[in-house]
Amino acid sequence: MKKLLSGAAFFAALALATAASAQTMPAPANPAVVLTPEQQKQRADEAKAAYELQQQQAKTSEQSVRDSKNQIRDTNNQQSDLKKQLRGQRQQERAQKDQLKEQRRTASEAKKREEEARDQAKAEKRRAKEMEKNK
Repeated sequence: MKKLLSGAAFFAALALATAASAQTMPAPANPAVVLTPEQQKQRADEAKAAYELQQQQAKTSEQSVRDSKNQIRDTNNQQSDLKKQLRGQRQQERAQKDQLKEQRRTASEAKKREEEARDQAKAEKRRAKEMEKNK
């Protein structure tokens, strides 16, 4: 059964290639002329070569399509990765900005406490002088 199918496929391909070759080759002037076995073999070989060439071109075309799809997929993946990186960088920038705000707030509070401590020390000094005067 397998041989029968492959034989049928071969004859179908041969017929297809012969038809294709008949389109590209001029028809014999007299269709009543019988071809010799050598001419038949030559035509069969030409048809087979044309069929194989067509198959190779189809394979090349399919491979080109696959390569293009893979390239598009890779490009999309790269874009996605870059977007993730950008989001990560923005998060880091926000975190740094928040940290800087916190540092400035802490520095401002420390400065206020320092001023309050200085004012308190001056007030203590004044009280101490007044107490000495009053003695």
